[in-house]
Amino acid sequence: MTPEHLVRREGDVAVYDLLGSGDHERIEAMLGLYARLFPQYQHYVPRMRRRAEFGNEHRPGHVVHYWLVEVDGRPAGLRTFRYIRDRRCGLAHALAIDPAYREVCVHDKRLAVYVIYECLNQVIRDAKERNDEPPLGMVNEVEPDRLMEHYIRNGLVQLPLNYVEPIFPPEVEGRSRLEELAITRFSHMHMGFLPNPDVGLRSYNHAMISDFASAFLVDHYGLPEDHPAVLEVLETIKV
Repeated sequence: MTPEHLVRREGDVAVYDLLGSGDHERIEAMLGLYARLFPQYQHYVPRMRRRAEFGNEHRPGHVVHYWLVEVDGRPAGLRTFRYIRDRRCGLAHALAIDPAYREVCVHDKRLAVYVIYECLNQVIRDAKERNDEPPLGMVNEVEPDRLMEHYIRNGLVQLPLNYVEPIFPPEVEGRSRLEELAITRFSHMHMGFLPNPDVGLRSYNHAMISDFASAFLVDHYGLPEDHPAVLEVLETIKV
């Protein structure tokens, strides 16, 4: 792996950004962790393997990251996330730490919390490198309730809306996007937000929360803006 794909090293903890890296060993290690720690989503692995072949900005306006976290040279966790330039926010996708490494700490933070804050720092760097306005922060899909409570204790804000995550079916050759959407199911999630401390947000208005939800549902998942699930989520925003 070339040095630029090493994001950060803190003692025996190293974070690698894998998109477009050509580091197939680490890519497969990350996908193996994903399939094991997210068994309900393992049908996404072929899509993720294809995506890993391309660079961070394969999709215009999106800066995507697939991170593998290693402890003492061994795969310990993963994080997938992106910066959406037009929405001024990051979107946090999958975060998983192998149970054997969950007690590892970096700068007095458990490994998962350390990674969450490093993602925010990365999105801030992404914006600076492109001369964008500072991002407002990171938007997170969160389940279950106890995890949202844990995140709140570690600096996230729970946003006031009833959010759902689309869960797409396994890929089938020849099936159209419309056919795929027709059998997509939706799962209730909390939406958490980790604010950029440099921006200093103190309140969240309807337009801002609508943007955050649309960043996930429309920009990331590709639902039409008039999809019933999108409209229903936006109607529940309580500000």
